[in-house]
Amino acid sequence: MRLLLPFFLLTAPAALAAQPVGAPAPRGLFISPMGEPFRSAADNVAAWFSGADRDSDGALAAAELKADAGRFFAALDGDGNGELSMAEIARYENEVAPEVQVGLQMRSTGVGDWRGQRRRRTVVFERGVDGAGRYAFLNIPHPVMAADSDLNRGVTRIEFEQAAADRFALLDKDRDGRLTRAELPPLPQPRLRRQRGEVPPARPYEYTR
Repeated sequence: MRLLLPFFLLTAPAALAAQPVGAPAPRGLFISPMGEPFRSAADNVAAWFSGADRDSDGALAAAELKADAGRFFAALDGDGNGELSMAEIARYENEVAPEVQVGLQMRSTGVGDWRGQRRRRTVVFERGVDGAGRYAFLNIPHPVMAADSDLNRGVTRIEFEQAAADRFALLDKDRDGRLTRAELPPLPQPRLRRQRGEVPPARPYEYTR
């Protein structure tokens, strides 16, 4: 399947999601700053954070985030040549984290009947939060391709680790070189909306379940 994202979106500057501090993650999914999805843990943010915090001191250093990026890069680099090809990136966005595909509608097939009215439940995200940004600290729709700094449609390990350093700087608001769990910004929060009758197609920032 060809890549679904317009290339100009992939290099847009990252933006912190503006939501109330302490809000929980959308249930069942968190995408790390480097694009790794966490789906199964009760606290997916904690699962990522504890794994990245190699010295277990309760804070992440830039080097630890870069090391975490290197670990995930190795998992994506199937041929081990040190560069993510378009095929490897396509595998990431189609199999590993399909949520990065902006505009992809993730629908359930059933529409319930409630008091004789056909209804569906629609989860609506804030406008402008797309792709992986719906589940992450930073609004970067495609965290892997956004690391392609030379725009050659491939991502090297050096580029990926440099992107990790840049994203650490975005998250380290007090500039002390340490990123604690409390310092992490809140995640975007979906709103549940119910609609009666036949429903028009969902907008790109919605999905249904």
